[in-house]
Amino acid sequence: MDAKTMKDIRRRLSSEYDNLMKSMNRSRIAAEEIQIENTEDEGDRATVSYDRDLLYNLHEGGFARLRFIQEAIKAIDRGQYGECRRCGKGINEKRLAAAPWATMCLRCQEAAEMSQTSSGMVPAGQDADDTQL
Repeated sequence: MDAKTMKDIRRRLSSEYDNLMKSMNRSRIAAEEIQIENTEDEGDRATVSYDRDLLYNLHEGGFARLRFIQEAIKAIDRGQYGECRRCGKGINEKRLAAAPWATMCLRCQEAAEMSQTSSGMVPAGQDADDTQL
């Protein structure tokens, strides 16, 4: 990629980073504002619990995305932006245009997600405790 393209990508990543930080701060403030009410109503307690869990999950997802953005900026600094960190081959430019923080090519990303998903699966007819034997 040429220098102008890299500069544009870096600017986009920095902007995404700033926007994500602002969003996470708003989520944090919203989570702090959610108070557990002294209520006996089970529905109200469930709603408060759901809202807190939702905000927590959004916050955790934001942290993961921030790490990917930081990795992409470091890769630009090292001159390795667009290289798959797993296989070393180039990441498709369409993928980078859609997700400039991508650190793996599509094939390696799919393989990583499959291994992550399959590691938590339990064969049919077994309890999770049975698989630890």
